Amino acid sequence: MTQLMKSLRIFANQCRNCTTKSAPSIEFTASTVNIDGRKFNRDKWTNVTPNILKHLNRNLHLKPGHPLCLLRENIISFMYKSFPNRAGNPIFSIYDRLDPIVTTKKNFDSLLIPEDHPSRKPSDCYYLNKDFILRGHTSAHQEELIASGLDSFVVMGDVYRRDEIDASHFPVFHQAEAF
Repeated sequence: MTQLMKSLRIFANQCRNCTTKSAPSIEFTASTVNIDGRKFNRDKWTNVTPNILKHLNRNLHLKPGHPLCLLRENIISFMYKSFPNRAGNPIFSIYDRLDPIVTTKKNFDSLLIPEDHPSRKPSDCYYLNKDFILRGHTSAHQEELIASGLDSFVVMGDVYRRDEIDASHFPVFHQAEAF
């Protein structure tokens, strides 16, 4: 059996056997937002609500049998089959369990998004405070992955944007990207 096939089976089993964290422990006080023991000081930027935070750790893309998990498996299979190295091993690393709470530097500055860009507005993002945000896209992890020496990776996960709920919009959705 080739290394590629072994890797595919490992990752397929990972999805089938994966477990996700339980709903986060959330506490709002007059001065802080506490999420699973992490304390974020509130400021004029804070606009996240308990209703949105309860979606943290849902990770539908990791729930066995869920359509997003099946899609995740298909993406992994495609990437591994389509982009092997000379030895037949996958050249892509998969990251699908990264923390959705990121710094504004990771979400915007590291991607060269100008300070006056509309995507930074509190009407478009969920801010914990001026320095921390629920990621608006999985690109927020690119700088840290590249800095760790990676040059081929796939990032998958939940993303959060302040969309009005309608037939095609929800404030929590899923994204996958390859670099």
